[in-house]
Amino acid sequence: MRVGDLAKRTGLTVRALHHYDALGLVVPSGRTPAGHRDYADADVRRLYAVVALRRLGLGLAEVKALLDGGAYDPRETVRRQLAESDRRLAAETELRTRLTRLLAVLDSGGEPTTDDLLRAVEATTMTEQYYTPEQLADLSRRAEALGPEGMAKAQQDWADLIAEVDAARLAGTDPSDPKVQALADRWEALISSFTGGDPGIRASLQRLYDEQGPETASRGMVNTEAMAYMQTVLALRS
Repeated sequence: MRVGDLAKRTGLTVRALHHYDALGLVVPSGRTPAGHRDYADADVRRLYAVVALRRLGLGLAEVKALLDGGAYDPRETVRRQLAESDRRLAAETELRTRLTRLLAVLDSGGEPTTDDLLRAVEATTMTEQYYTPEQLADLSRRAEALGPEGMAKAQQDWADLIAEVDAARLAGTDPSDPKVQALADRWEALISSFTGGDPGIRASLQRLYDEQGPETASRGMVNTEAMAYMQTVLALRS
């Protein structure tokens, strides 16, 4: 593959590919009779590794040392990139929910509250921190399929369920009680609906809750005590 074709297929610039060649990062395996760079399949595999590792935060020197060191495992790079992608998706869905609410207020002739605007800003920064563009795109597609009414129903389903879980906790109901286990079934079903059954998105969601805490992660929908109670309920199933 000629350098121009490779640049077109990957979205990289010819200048960037020349730079990688000069640094010994991705050196084309051959040359055409006219002396042009000719990239083989192995070169494309190495180019993917360079781009992926750079995206994961490694410097060019670190990337070269890793790839030339003989211990590079492409599966680990794909796993890390996938996890990073998963991390960003749930945050983008949260942002979309906030923006949908803001637009609904504005469309009705109302004025968003300061709290609404602050939450939108918070959701904006959260999406960038926890979910990858691929995850966010997946969540956005499902949100669009649900539409405003479906999204509103999902929010209400969560609010109703959380209220029932907290009531069971306050009543001192044993986590093994069948009624509480039925609440856990609904909890798992709503999470599955949100993540689409994608384990990567679920892992990103879990990381968000672990690092931010349930009250911040849920924007105040669930308190720490209710979350801890539900975790105890779910632990009985493992």
